[in-house]
Amino acid sequence: MKIIQTKLKDMPSSLLAELGSYRYNVFARGEGWSIPSRLNTPGQEYDRFDRSDVIWLIAWQAQYGICGCARLMQWQAPATGPEMENREKRGKAPAPVWEMSRFSARLDIDEELPLSILWHGVQLAEQSGIESLYSAATPMLEQMFEQNHVVYEPLSAGVIQSEDNLFAVRIPVSQPQLAGKFQGARRFSPEEVLPTLGVSVSWNSRSR
Repeated sequence: MKIIQTKLKDMPSSLLAELGSYRYNVFARGEGWSIPSRLNTPGQEYDRFDRSDVIWLIAWQAQYGICGCARLMQWQAPATGPEMENREKRGKAPAPVWEMSRFSARLDIDEELPLSILWHGVQLAEQSGIESLYSAATPMLEQMFEQNHVVYEPLSAGVIQSEDNLFAVRIPVSQPQLAGKFQGARRFSPEEVLPTLGVSVSWNSRSR
């Protein structure tokens, strides 16, 4: 299993199409999420947060193709919460945070794949000076966090931007248990797995 790190604007077109199909099967067909008509591409799922600068983590295996993904996008921290209070005490402006959305993994392929994707997400955030990830939460996700000693804090609905009706969790970038499992694991660029992907590097950048 390889974890690919890429911005949307740098993603080869074949990989983008496969990601759209994977998202459609998971979120539209599997979860029943609606797709805005202006973004409707048959058999693929996109939304208005698919901007050119968002970062994607994509789990790829030669036999199965895309097995999981997560989208990381930056926005300003909410006006409340412990992070904001601590920054106010130190006289600092609101810090940018990253939201992790479209978080999915095939447990039938690898039971620890969600944890691996999450580890790469918090590593990327920490390397960028971000203190926390915000993510939509489900009972299954919280159960996984509890079982694997992932540090997180439940938040109220409306904190995250791309999943308005779901409550959120704040995930600090310091995750000792994940570090014990995945410390040293590297990420790959699309070009490094192109022979497996069978896609072309000549695809031009695009904005969404």
